[in-house]
Amino acid sequence: MAPKTILALAVGDPKHSRLIDHPSNLHEVRPYISGLIDGLADLECQLGTDFVIDYKQNWLDYIAKGHAFANMPKHPALIYAMSTKVMRAAGDHTKEIPIVFPNCSEFGDERFVKAGRATGFSARRTQTAGCCFDRFFMAVPTLKQVLILHINEHDISENALALVKDAATKKGVEPKAVLVRSHPDLLEQLSKLPGRTAGTATVGVHVLPVDLFFGAMHEIIKGVQAEKRLPAFFPTTDWVPDDCGGAFGGYGVTQYRCGERTAGHVHQILWANPGARLPTTMEAADTDFEWAVSGSAAAALGIPKPLADGLRVI
Repeated sequence: MAPKTILALAVGDPKHSRLIDHPSNLHEVRPYISGLIDGLADLECQLGTDFVIDYKQNWLDYIAKGHAFANMPKHPALIYAMSTKVMRAAGDHTKEIPIVFPNCSEFGDERFVKAGRATGFSARRTQTAGCCFDRFFMAVPTLKQVLILHINEHDISENALALVKDAATKKGVEPKAVLVRSHPDLLEQLSKLPGRTAGTATVGVHVLPVDLFFGAMHEIIKGVQAEKRLPAFFPTTDWVPDDCGGAFGGYGVTQYRCGERTAGHVHQILWANPGARLPTTMEAADTDFEWAVSGSAAAALGIPKPLADGLRVI
């Protein structure tokens, strides 16, 4: 029997699109995918034998207008939508194909979840955006201003922005939204950020949990930290490795864990109980969250290595 095809869609540079039929082919692929592959392996479903992943990245306008679905090479067994906006586009432009998402924070309000067409996992990124800033401030208590990367007229970004602004104000930190409209505009806004030459870090950049920013994390890290010498803080720790090329810090549920948690949904839909009602969406527990700072990135930025309960310095 031929392996089932999972169409995995993410917002990002289309040059990273590929067919994944072996674990060695995961460079520049969202960590959700490696988590999903490992989770399915635990359920005795093997990549390349039982399933392959048609991994597609493109910018949101392309996906939202339906081009990603019009150009599907063949009818997939399942769509793996790696953001809320992508899940909405998948529901708008396809019929009957089940949709699984590795994160949709406010899934209870989503019409395709209510209609039984989509399910998956909630990492609660939007709801915990204020908690994320609190960890940023504890890691860099000298902050006086936080620049918040934000997409205008984007409901997920708007909700998270309000929570970060409130958390920052309570800490005596001035919140300032940096409005972004597209990937080219993001690069332009990064180039306009204030540079820091020396002294205490009083300005930091907080990245909201939005698909465009996840798809451009390397460019954000480079533009914020390498070029402007400002600490960048993300709503996940996937990009906080122990090297100077990683993010300063992050707080949240890793994309890898989100992928693992959705393996059961995919397994039930494709193998265990195909054709049945979609399984219930799961939510992250408090114990799923982690808080990490890169010691080498802190050193490169001249920021004292933070010490706090629950913080992992790597």
